[in-house]
Amino acid sequence: MCELFAMSASQPTDVNRSLVLLRPRGGDVGPHADGWGIAFYDGRAARVFKEPVPAAESRCLAFIAEYDFRSTMVIGHIRKANPERIGRASANTHPFEREWNGRSWVFAHNGMLPGLRENPEYPIRRFRPLGETDSEYAFCVLLDAIAASHAEATKGPCAPAIVRTIGPLVNRLAELGEFNFVLGNGESLITHVHTRLYALRRSCRKDGCRQTVVLLATSPLTEEPWVQLASGSIHVYANGQERSAVARSTRGRIARAASKVSAVQHDRMR
Repeated sequence: MCELFAMSASQPTDVNRSLVLLRPRGGDVGPHADGWGIAFYDGRAARVFKEPVPAAESRCLAFIAEYDFRSTMVIGHIRKANPERIGRASANTHPFEREWNGRSWVFAHNGMLPGLRENPEYPIRRFRPLGETDSEYAFCVLLDAIAASHAEATKGPCAPAIVRTIGPLVNRLAELGEFNFVLGNGESLITHVHTRLYALRRSCRKDGCRQTVVLLATSPLTEEPWVQLASGSIHVYANGQERSAVARSTRGRIARAASKVSAVQHDRMR
């Protein structure tokens, strides 16, 4: 399968150390040798770098890991093609990006959704895949739902509204296979944990400013106390903080499970 990586921070920061630790998993100490990608947000826009080559062998990724890109939101992915017939190609390499409502939306997926592309219950409309993966197809399905439900929105929609929109759809898609994903728009980082995802929180003070960071990864990158997130949960992060968490009930419906986004938090996220 693939590996996900993401970061949310209160102040722009780099992820150089994390990339150095993640890179060998892409074909050296790990089997994920079919491509890599990383997106750094700069406001509404994302700088997306990706190659359909092993991360461990990529001179481009080695350069990025030393270049000191700084951002408050990062989404990364190392790929193992599954099935193998959907091979190495830029169009099949995560993360995927689309524009909607004046923002870059970026998506990366770990898992398989067999039969999704042929399933008449999930037609695609405005957003269409460039490659062959079920991952990109699922991204288009999710964005179609968001765009259709918030067609009149001139700003946002806010993260809680996005989660309410995609929650039931995520449940149904997860029933097709394995659906761990990270979705970002430069404002909020939304992740769905189907089987496995870990979170690490860091905080410090530098130059009189308090920095808080949340790192997400399919497998812990360091010996620090990473916490495994609950299977079947959706989490929202912004500015280095977890804003809300939602869990699927045993019946497959979305139920509010943890903290609600307060009015103050909502204003800060916007």
